Amino acid sequence: LFRSTSLIENHGHRLAQMLIDPLLMEVRTYGLHLQTLDIRQHVRHHTAAIAEITAWQTQDSTIEAGKQTQTLHLPPALTPQTTEVLNTFRSIAEFKQTYAPESIQQYVISGATVAKDILDVLWLARLGGVKVEGDAALGDPGLHPVPLFEYIEDLQNAPAVMRQLWTSDAYKPLLASWNYKQEVMLGYSDSNKDGGMITSTWEIYKAHRALHEAARDCGVHLRLFHGRGGTVGRGGGPTHRAIFAQPIDSFTGELRLTEQGEVLNWKYSDVVLAERNLELMIAASLDAIARPDAEIQRAEADKSQLYAPHLTGEILPAWEAALDELSATSCAFYRKHIIDNPDTFTYFEQSTPVAELEHARLGSRPSKRSAKKSMADLRAIPWVFGWMQSRQLVPAYFGVGHALQQFIQQNPDGLAQLQTMARDFPLFLDIIRNVEVALAKADFGIARLYASLVEDEALRDRVFATLEEEFNLTHRMILAITQQSRLLEKNAVLERSIRLRNPYVDPMSLIQVELIRRKREATKAGRPEDPELNRAISATINGISAGLRNTG
Repeated sequence: LFRSTSLIENHGHRLAQMLIDPLLMEVRTYGLHLQTLDIRQHVRHHTAAIAEITAWQTQDSTIEAGKQTQTLHLPPALTPQTTEVLNTFRSIAEFKQTYAPESIQQYVISGATVAKDILDVLWLARLGGVKVEGDAALGDPGLHPVPLFEYIEDLQNAPAVMRQLWTSDAYKPLLASWNYKQEVMLGYSDSNKDGGMITSTWEIYKAHRALHEAARDCGVHLRLFHGRGGTVGRGGGPTHRAIFAQPIDSFTGELRLTEQGEVLNWKYSDVVLAERNLELMIAASLDAIARPDAEIQRAEADKSQLYAPHLTGEILPAWEAALDELSATSCAFYRKHIIDNPDTFTYFEQSTPVAELEHARLGSRPSKRSAKKSMADLRAIPWVFGWMQSRQLVPAYFGVGHALQQFIQQNPDGLAQLQTMARDFPLFLDIIRNVEVALAKADFGIARLYASLVEDEALRDRVFATLEEEFNLTHRMILAITQQSRLLEKNAVLERSIRLRNPYVDPMSLIQVELIRRKREATKAGRPEDPELNRAISATINGISAGLRNTG
């Protein structure tokens, strides 16, 4: 460690050790900027900006790996959206020139689907004056595009898209300037909203594995950015278990995670809790790299000629085939009753407090991507938030019970196989345990009160009956697979925590339903919004979030 020469010469060794050394270590670790800032924008904004700019060109220009072959003339006036896109890149350029250039390195591209989405960002960045290549001499890492693959189809295509990008002559020089490092983000929230719990988890797992295979083939050091949320429907759950459940041989020791606001408070507000959570993450990472249990069990298998991995992270062909079947069945059922059923969206809007989110000041972004009222334009965060507040938790379980039942009925020894997977395969164990926790937090007695807010009685009864039936089925299937008589039977601490919190949460749910009803009646009567009523509803939203330990 470095010491202050003056302090040491004047017998201040202890002061140097206690005060100066920790400071110098922090500067060496974090730099003077302390934190890095990620920039994030949706691909549709980039596409629209490029279309607008190129439509006004007075000279030909081509877009190739972020390079302009001729002078580009901007139009005399730009739309506010395109202006914002360009100003963002101009601000990045100015910031990197004025302050530590490594303080802004990552540019996350939401909704990425093809390689061109990454190249478009590089083109716009250069247009805004950003030096995207890394420059070791200047200490500038450049600007690294981070594609975010959010939907089921995009997760399935992600490995091929990145392989195409990494092997292109246009992108290779950029990779070289970044020391062949690439970050890719995987979206949990939208993939869950798109395909349901099992399909989202399974497709992320397969994308994770295939992306690392492609990176190894292309000589790229890949770091995955997991966009997890606080709730089960957004990839939430114990971090240690989630890290260890990653595909074997597909973890390099580096990963990034998103931690939601309420999760930060629970995990890191107290020094002891923060140390414990960081220890768990480090322990899981070391375990996921070394996989010592796999080595021990393989050695034992060599003696007996039998090998059935137990919590090593290895996946047997039969387990992979089972998850493929469960995913296909679950996704088809989920999309039929949730995504492709317009009644469900109407029911969701009217039976949940999602419209009140803007007053609660909990969301990091607007509830909708546009002014349209549709399932496609509704963001995943308020989608999960609404179901959580109304105690229905649909994203965490819908389709799971149906898929598990179908598998058991259609496969000899199907239940025994699922029980084995829940005991021996970390990924499937993680799915089952997370669904179990969600079921324990849900309450369809309370949910029925929220359903009473739906105006169309026939629509309300149809949708509620479907949700309740699947909830009850999932409940039975989880108990059968975990071989328990009640939920959380093997997790007494969490069971007790939920049981103690619910008596405080339930009254707030009753109050919230009544307040929402009053507000809607006032709106129908043409009366202006009551700020006090909005404040009261926001208070119940915050209270329920704290009580359930989830905002969404």
